[in-house]
Amino acid sequence: MGEIVIGILLILLSALIYFNSGDFPQLNETHLDPGSYPKLLALLLFLLSLILVIKSSVNLLKSKTSLFDSGIKDFLKKQWKEYKLVVYSLVILGLYILLLNVLGFIISSIAFIIAAGLLIGPKKKKDLITISIVSFVVTFGVYFFFENVLYVRFPNGIFF
Repeated sequence: MGEIVIGILLILLSALIYFNSGDFPQLNETHLDPGSYPKLLALLLFLLSLILVIKSSVNLLKSKTSLFDSGIKDFLKKQWKEYKLVVYSLVILGLYILLLNVLGFIISSIAFIIAAGLLIGPKKKKDLITISIVSFVVTFGVYFFFENVLYVRFPNGIFF
């Protein structure tokens, strides 16, 4: 059941990405505009999500068991236990998107990578150091590549 809900949410997300990717300004006269790559990814996400929804629906219909045999409360507990990592990851991603314009790309990305690494990875002290180093290297690598090679501007935030 959870796969069906996630699949439907991903289909909605892919539609949102697809229709909003046409708003990017075009820098020169080429066949591919800046929205081509996001549109391609949105179509791929849509197709894979549709496959997930269809496959999960078929499996659910084949099982012929009621989801609520043990009660709604037990069903919800089981679903929460199975998908709480996904919910936490979506909350962190949502906070990242909200704070991107406020704090800027560098600070928001470093905090996002550290938070996601702590949520998903093991909880050792040396791993926190490794996650921090990786977050700095990845963030500054992406920042300098996009700023200096592709000339894409990132949000600066209130600190710059």
